[in-house]
Amino acid sequence: MISFRELDVDDAEKLLNWRLKDRVTKFMNTDVTHDIDAQRHWIEGNFSRQNYYNWIIQYHGRDVGFINFADWDIEKKTTSWGFYIGEESALGIGGIVPSCFYKFAFDVLCVESVNAEILYDNINVIKLHEIHGYKFNPSRDHVIKKNDNEVLVICMTLQKAIFACKGYRKLDVDFPVENWNVQRKSGLHE
Repeated sequence: MISFRELDVDDAEKLLNWRLKDRVTKFMNTDVTHDIDAQRHWIEGNFSRQNYYNWIIQYHGRDVGFINFADWDIEKKTTSWGFYIGEESALGIGGIVPSCFYKFAFDVLCVESVNAEILYDNINVIKLHEIHGYKFNPSRDHVIKKNDNEVLVICMTLQKAIFACKGYRKLDVDFPVENWNVQRKSGLHE
């Protein structure tokens, strides 16, 4: 049903088209322009980043969205992450994707906590995170510039122990990392 494959440079146009959709870009921390070369360059650079990786979300074999983790810190046992569903026909899986990622983060990346940043008006995602056990972390809240406006970013944290109590651990989905050309891969439990 849900699977993940590594992002490839050939995905640049698809990814950019998803990012430019109003319902996606309005909740992203960064602004993006329609520049396919910049998108390709960004994807190419991701394979060698020490603390970041990304995938295409697939639903019944169709590419439907994007997911990534960032700021992975082996010593502190933390990471941040984000995702979006790019295809309207797959919006209903948005509540399942996070649990797949948490299992990967806690069991493979070996983190003890997952951080999330959500724009203050993305109420549905804030509620979803609360259901999964996230707690607000106001000391990390901050303001960003988006479309020349100041926007509040709400920070939340999910602890491994809290997630383990929620009963979602049955979602065992593979997150391939074959193209991730990073020495820190040694921190992965494979």
